[in-house]
Amino acid sequence: MFGGIVMMLRSNSLRVSAIIAALVGMTFLSSPTLRAQQADTILHNGKVLTVDANFSIAQAVAVQGNKIAAVGTNAQVMALRGPNTRVIDLKGRTLIPGLIDTHNHIHSYAEDTYGSVMTPQENHRYPVDWKGVKTEQDVLNQIKGLMDKNKFPKGKWVYFENQLSFTGGGGNAAQAKILYDDMNRYDLDKISPDNPIVLSMGIPDFNGFLLNSMAIDIIWNKRGYSDFITKYGRFWIDNAGRPDGHLEPPASRLLGDYVLDREPAVLAPYFKLYNDELAASGLTTISTRVPQETLKAYQLLHSKGQMTFRLGYGREEVFGTLKNPAQDLKQYVGLVGSGDDMFWVTSVAPTAVDGASTRACTNQKRISSYGAIDGWWPLGQCHTDSEFSGAAKRSAKITGNYFQEWTMAQGMLGIRFANTHVAGDRSVASLLNMVEEIQKQKGAAATKGWAFDHCFLVNVKDLPKAKRLGVGFSCAPKYVESAGSVATAYGEEVANNFMVPMKSMINAGVHVTYESDRDMYTWFEMEILLTRKDRKGKVWGAQEKLNKTEALHTITRWAAEYVLKGDKVGSLEKGKLADLVVLDKDYMTIPDEQVSDIRPQLTMLDGKIIFLATGFSQETNLKPAGALISTYDELLKRRPEGARPDF
Repeated sequence: MFGGIVMMLRSNSLRVSAIIAALVGMTFLSSPTLRAQQADTILHNGKVLTVDANFSIAQAVAVQGNKIAAVGTNAQVMALRGPNTRVIDLKGRTLIPGLIDTHNHIHSYAEDTYGSVMTPQENHRYPVDWKGVKTEQDVLNQIKGLMDKNKFPKGKWVYFENQLSFTGGGGNAAQAKILYDDMNRYDLDKISPDNPIVLSMGIPDFNGFLLNSMAIDIIWNKRGYSDFITKYGRFWIDNAGRPDGHLEPPASRLLGDYVLDREPAVLAPYFKLYNDELAASGLTTISTRVPQETLKAYQLLHSKGQMTFRLGYGREEVFGTLKNPAQDLKQYVGLVGSGDDMFWVTSVAPTAVDGASTRACTNQKRISSYGAIDGWWPLGQCHTDSEFSGAAKRSAKITGNYFQEWTMAQGMLGIRFANTHVAGDRSVASLLNMVEEIQKQKGAAATKGWAFDHCFLVNVKDLPKAKRLGVGFSCAPKYVESAGSVATAYGEEVANNFMVPMKSMINAGVHVTYESDRDMYTWFEMEILLTRKDRKGKVWGAQEKLNKTEALHTITRWAAEYVLKGDKVGSLEKGKLADLVVLDKDYMTIPDEQVSDIRPQLTMLDGKIIFLATGFSQETNLKPAGALISTYDELLKRRPEGARPDF
């Protein structure tokens, strides 16, 4: 093309030069290089909290593809505007990075919230109602009625889920006595001789189950775990020394194959409903431990273009199934970090090293009863303690500690410990001792990125050691609201100094992040970090209040490091993935007590708008394909009656 034009105009060199220059200019303007500099979306006239290393505040952000192309002044960013650029005028609104929750049981909350819509046949869980229960026979009659009604094929595993909870001081002593002392496997055998039965125990799954004899025989003998359970337990025995059917970890973890067997296509629609709420909260990344049935359901949503957050997950099903951790864990070396930017592995760890609330493993002296099941676990479920065999006066003696062996083995192999419930100060101290021993033998790199979740009871005296060892914490604001119960059980000093001591962690140089660990509105939880108030307005541990900058770091930049994506998410910087949230209020200047009133107006994930508040959509005339247009409060109205979060 150039040659022909030059020959035609050879006689006029000035004209040739001008035309060639114009053509070259046209080529440059249409080149892929320049097109790459033209943004797909620009958000300007805002207050952009970048949460970069300097906590810089900008005016505008440009997005191209799934990445941030520029962050800066309005003029700098608008220079990237092209003819097809979508321009969003924020009109002074605050723009922040997508939020990251480092411990959120998304699947459990979705099931608890929308699970009542599922039939027991879909859910593979058959509910046992305790409202009218007064005797053991009342429970057995319900189970027998369900067996007769459903006519399960011989040999089919059946999971009965008790509709009661002993966590957080729930339940009562009469219920606990029936389920823990009166009932045993032989009672279940009478009503189910042909089916293996699993019965929940009013505490989180895998921390305790009651089985009938057929189920025990399958686990003990047919699966070949007899020697394993005899050595590591934990199982309860009757007066004759026989296993009575009650199991605690690690033995209870062997039930995963039988109680986590639901179809992804059944779970996915309910997960989607809950995912919408998370998107409306501004959450774009979640980290948690998940069973394989859950992972498959979320992957199914992703395949349909309906996944609204990134998922960094801990491999839940592995722990408890490996008979020799030191040898068998070798197959998982290198697994942590594998995956892509939507699904990746963040840990291969024990899931939980103690119990929740009244079962947290603690060195603190109990001065009053905390819950109906205190008598079974006076110090909590202290799984990492060698002397702990299980519930007091009920458990068989064991000769090995699987939790210790596993944790030491994963450290020796360089496999990350995270996504794991660590609720008590005794557990924290025990794990820190193990980390110290691992580092003595293998160096600090062996435990790089290790973190303990929850911060229910943490002794601040252990924080210098945690800093020295490089151990971080993922902390749940919700436990501040439990401080009143902790004060009753352990005293005011413990309640004010051991509950979620995040400011002390920051001051000690310990890496700390935000987690929800419950079905609750994220900005309500953020307010707790700032005010330390419970529902009655009482302040617990005032010295642990965070400022706005610190709180935002825990749910963005620092949380990104926890999920192993610090180079890709957690701040608004050029080259990072375009996850961002527009707020309706100025987070940095509103009173702390008003943070729970914040409502995101736009949530973007991977460069795509996934949520728009109805009013903001109308104001900006934005209705992108695939985006959910609603409000957080409107979405909550879809929940079944009684399932609304309390905030």
